[in-house]
Amino acid sequence: MTTFNSIIAAIDTRLDAHPIVEEAARIAKVNGTSLKLVDVVPEFPWFARLIVREHANYRQILGREMQQQLDSLAQSIEGRGVEVETKVLWGETSVEIIREVLRARHDLVLAVAKGKNSQRKGFFGTTARRLLRNCPCAVWLVADADSPDYNHVMACIDTSTYHDVDTQLNARIYELASSVSQQHEARASIVQAWRMDAESILKARVPEKDFKEMLEQRRVRVDRLLNKFLSSFDHRTGNNGVHLLKGEPDNVIPTFAEENDVDLIVMGTVARSGLTRMVVGNTAERMLDKVNCSVLTVKPDTF
Repeated sequence: MTTFNSIIAAIDTRLDAHPIVEEAARIAKVNGTSLKLVDVVPEFPWFARLIVREHANYRQILGREMQQQLDSLAQSIEGRGVEVETKVLWGETSVEIIREVLRARHDLVLAVAKGKNSQRKGFFGTTARRLLRNCPCAVWLVADADSPDYNHVMACIDTSTYHDVDTQLNARIYELASSVSQQHEARASIVQAWRMDAESILKARVPEKDFKEMLEQRRVRVDRLLNKFLSSFDHRTGNNGVHLLKGEPDNVIPTFAEENDVDLIVMGTVARSGLTRMVVGNTAERMLDKVNCSVLTVKPDTF
């Protein structure tokens, strides 16, 4: 994977295992770049600051413990030819990680999908979701597993529009998924969900024969655009591993992932709207509620 120039891994040192460090070291070595390991000392809640007079001292102690843990993790991978830096940050976790990304111009953040003390239901925690929404660079949310190896990587693309943002994201997603799958010798799938605008309304009001014809025309157009995109990578829609899924993306993509044992999803996280002001898409948010595997998310350069 020769894609990233500056990598930061956000570690939850309270966890018992740290597969994220192994993956981060692997990516850094392939890219020939350095790696920064960070953890964040949070602010105490206001009521705790009122009750615990020595809360500042406790935070200092916690910071020193985090630094020791980070240094120990760094030592475990330094022998692999990877230059490792460690740093303890102070404040709100997602905010401080993003600030460090901006300060040091990192272009990839690796973070655990869910921290040890997360109160949020589901597979992804609050910090992971905030990084997904607000971090300006690629974010790799790593599942808490014994091994960072991946056996099935899925690229989620959308070639059904002509927006420059979509074109940029599709190429980036395809290249990243291909690179990761090659590195891990994993199976790769390219998935595009499709549907017809106002489909439920048309189905209720248009004669069945006409509706089926409209639906088929839409499918053919989507297939043609997908094939045009893939041809630039010497790929075709008829190849194994390319899937057109009929339905809403946040429904059919998680279902495909579960049924086919996907353990890494590569996808874009910006709404495909053509609007000048871009925001994180609701589709990506809803998908996170339904998947149970690692996710690598990318944004366009203009984010």
